[in-house]
Amino acid sequence: IPYHALPCHDRWMRRSDICLYLGPADRAELQALLTNRNTARKLTWRAGIVLATADGEGTVEIMRRTGMSKPTVWRWQERYRDEGVA
Repeated sequence: IPYHALPCHDRWMRRSDICLYLGPADRAELQALLTNRNTARKLTWRAGIVLATADGEGTVEIMRRTGMSKPTVWRWQERYRDEGVA
């Protein structure tokens, strides 16, 4: 398992199989995507999903913030877990 993704057993999170731990470089890169007005919209919501997950937000809240479906939120959580920021 990559260093940034470990199994999560936090009873407050609905999805107990994923927790994302962002290192300072990853967090800075994702935050830069969110704040850069030239970033494509699809990249901003992907970055938002990862940042919100790392901050402990639940799936429903992430769906509300991004306007994305549950499968989409889960897909990008898993993709970050497996591949990192790239």
